[in-house]
Amino acid sequence: MNTTATIKPVLVTGAPRSGTTWVGRMLTIDPALYYMHEPFNPIVKASEEIYGLKIPHYFIHICEENGAAYHAAAQRLIEGRYDWRHGLRAARSPRDLLKVARNLSASRGLRRGGGRPLIKDPIALMSAEWLTAHFDMHCIVMIRHPAAFVASMKRLGWASHPEKWALPQALLMRDLLGPFESRIREMSRGEYDLIERASLAWAMHHHVISLYRTRHPDWIFLRHEDISLDPTRAFADLYGKLGLPYSEHARSVIAEHTGKSNPERASGTEKTLKLDSQQNISSWKHRLSAEEVARIRGYVEEVAREFYSDADWDTGHPARASTA
Repeated sequence: MNTTATIKPVLVTGAPRSGTTWVGRMLTIDPALYYMHEPFNPIVKASEEIYGLKIPHYFIHICEENGAAYHAAAQRLIEGRYDWRHGLRAARSPRDLLKVARNLSASRGLRRGGGRPLIKDPIALMSAEWLTAHFDMHCIVMIRHPAAFVASMKRLGWASHPEKWALPQALLMRDLLGPFESRIREMSRGEYDLIERASLAWAMHHHVISLYRTRHPDWIFLRHEDISLDPTRAFADLYGKLGLPYSEHARSVIAEHTGKSNPERASGTEKTLKLDSQQNISSWKHRLSAEEVARIRGYVEEVAREFYSDADWDTGHPARASTA
């Protein structure tokens, strides 16, 4: 079977720190897919330089009302076609012209290879409906335990500021995040610590994911914990759903990245793909105090109960597998 001719482009999204990079990298072991890193992230300037895709906000909400402004660039992105005219207009030096030539050669190489893009991008979560509707993509949405998400944000020192990216987007607030407007405005006026900010961010992202689960039963929704419990089986199933051959090479690489010889959890500010996946499930239990876990649950419970049971909050045992 010629998989490069039959598979569709793939979007891997979800909240940040939910395993999108891990899943994306493990799926692009197969050459039928090539990896694209966060083209909807406004600080990834390559998206504008190569495809003319200029993103004004984090977590931009592209929809039918504003999509015309992004459609041509998004289509170039998914087809791997370099916007060389944009590159020439922006060139200011011989070095810039050389970059244009390299980008043109690279884009032609992608098309000759026949592969399809796997777009790994949590920043595209709020635009996932528009992307899948217009470009016939598989959509994989990652879900992660609230405490694990907050613990990861705390370890990296990442504070969420939804007042800076959500409130300026009237269409986003209207379509997806309206129930959170008062909480976002309150946070914009007061002093809130990283735990509170990360908890609100988790609730906002997973509220949207809950809406998507209802609207799009054909999408693939995956809990990070369920993949981590048995990654060899989980990825075999995922490869099958995408029409990819689950080769011995793929199985071996996935086992290498998830096996017990790897560290149980990341340390400091490192972001690594090689961890003991089963032990990493419960890493938040070592990073957060009981008081912090209780605070997190208080902030997120209304949304979290859609994805996690009381047992999944047990600080003595890893999260259990779920069919949710």
